Amino acid sequence: MLVFLTSFAVEDLWQPEEPFYLKEHKRSFRSYGYGLYDWPDVEIPPYDVRKYTIRMDLWGGYVHLAHTTVKIVGRSTVDTVRLYFGWDPVDSVKYNGSSVPFSTVGTDSARRLVIPLPSPLYPGDTGYVDVFYHGTPPTSGCTSFGGGLSIRSSSWVYADNEPYGLRCWVPSYDQPYEKADEGVEFYITTDTSLEVVANGVLQDTTTTGSLRTWHYAHGHPITPYLITFAIRDLVYNEWTWTYGSITMPVRAWLIASDPDYSWGSSLTEMLTAFSIRYGIYPFADEKYEQSVVLPGGWAMEDQTNSFFGGYYAGWVEAHELAHQWWGNDVTCGTFKDIWLNEGFATYNEIIWQEHTGGWSAYRSYYDRRADSAIFTYASNPGQPVYNPGPDIRDAFSVYTYNKGAAVLHMLRYILDKDTSLFFGALRYYRSRHSGSYALTSDFVNDVQTFTGRDLTWFFDQWVYQPGWPVYDVRWNRFDDGGSWRLLLRVEQVQPAGAPTFKMPIEVKVFTPSGDTTVVIWDSLDVQHFWITLSDRPDSLHWDPENWVLEQHTLTYDPALNLSEKPEVAVRDVVVRVKGRDVVVYGVNGRFPVSVYSSSGRLISRGDGKVNVTLSPGVYYAVSKDRVKAFVVK
Repeated sequence: MLVFLTSFAVEDLWQPEEPFYLKEHKRSFRSYGYGLYDWPDVEIPPYDVRKYTIRMDLWGGYVHLAHTTVKIVGRSTVDTVRLYFGWDPVDSVKYNGSSVPFSTVGTDSARRLVIPLPSPLYPGDTGYVDVFYHGTPPTSGCTSFGGGLSIRSSSWVYADNEPYGLRCWVPSYDQPYEKADEGVEFYITTDTSLEVVANGVLQDTTTTGSLRTWHYAHGHPITPYLITFAIRDLVYNEWTWTYGSITMPVRAWLIASDPDYSWGSSLTEMLTAFSIRYGIYPFADEKYEQSVVLPGGWAMEDQTNSFFGGYYAGWVEAHELAHQWWGNDVTCGTFKDIWLNEGFATYNEIIWQEHTGGWSAYRSYYDRRADSAIFTYASNPGQPVYNPGPDIRDAFSVYTYNKGAAVLHMLRYILDKDTSLFFGALRYYRSRHSGSYALTSDFVNDVQTFTGRDLTWFFDQWVYQPGWPVYDVRWNRFDDGGSWRLLLRVEQVQPAGAPTFKMPIEVKVFTPSGDTTVVIWDSLDVQHFWITLSDRPDSLHWDPENWVLEQHTLTYDPALNLSEKPEVAVRDVVVRVKGRDVVVYGVNGRFPVSVYSSSGRLISRGDGKVNVTLSPGVYYAVSKDRVKAFVVK
């Protein structure tokens, strides 16, 4: 999704700024109807939306005529078409060219246009729904960061839809998994003095007096929230991207009264950097553009044409461009899975730094963009990366952006830092869902299939459960006469509600003759490790390359002695999930344990153990002072 900014000075962007969802947009959340929202699961409708054709006559700050055609194909027998549509009133509706009755149910963004069909639409048959309307778009009750279609003045109009803004101005099946397989087409009529930008390729323009009609066509599958256009007084800078046999136009649309012709000059190199890693830019047969058409403060990755609120720095350009692969070509199936968009795009800001500045630039940017931001603005345990909560400020938050990026960083680490294996897994995941949508479970399965590794332990703790490890590390050394032994005592002291993490940790040991790095696998509440060395250990560096999202204290403790033995400290809740059958053990297997739904409803309670069969969803097991989140898929 979009990135929100609150400061435009380049030097400020290197600091762990307070994220947009904690800052200036707090008030606008409520004004647009933000707040608790039940993010729907995938529920395939009985018809397949194939294409949207949008016609708008829009000048003088008013929509004089709007006409949207929705092409549908039956998946099963359909006798009624229901489309989300928040515009009121609707002038008329046609089906296959004939006028038909219609009604509306609900209000605001939950409003539906209900169209009984004069005869059933059978599987495989094609139907066309035409909806006619005019006036001004709704200005409230539109669940979208940008408010759907916004008419700022007679010379400035833009659409910004995520998550559910398209339904405010286009009758649509406005769910991320229901892509328009054949794309979208626009006929936008406005003043000849203004420019129109939109998804896809400009086919032609037609001028009649003081008005001009801009005809754009985009021929790739597109998810509803990425359908957009804008009207503004613009000029552009243009480059050509060459990649093998591909040549593609690249443009940066600039405010005519204040152009910055250097903005966008890195786009061709970014396109190359991401294409090398993930496969060719998904829309290479059309274009890539970025346009300054939004108010200051955010940017949005609209398909083939990202919208910006200013001449933002390169990391924002990289974020929105990376979305063309991660979010646009492969779209999150539900907004519970939004980290598949936002975590990936945030991680690719870091990849861009690696591409231009090498590993040291990667490390430096990761430290700021992930670690610093998470430890500053997230709480431990906080929310999980997958389905962090029903509030829009949870779904688009530090957990899905920054922690999502940290998950990919750590995945690269546990795949042996093997860039070919890591990027190969991402390319495989993309190949499986290109032009479609994916769920978090799809990503997990695809990575495991490609690598041939069981990584359930990794994704369960880092994606499906909240928090991060906090290590209390103490160490001592012992002279064995000719060699040395290093004793590490590692205790995980993160707050209740965060799991006990299993992770490989690198430990750099400094001796008079040099340094050496060893790897320990920590997986218990308290664990001891003995390491044999040829020289005296003088100091340690825990996780020296910052591969693991963690916090720690590291203390030399001469009180640790040779008789120190591993402790069996079972203070956590144990959950075993097999399909929909779940067994939950209380602390030490004897304390009472309760299972709650994500809404807080008590499901079951037992003394030391609970056996229960659950529907898919997120649940919480509580015993003594411990809380464990778990997922039934």
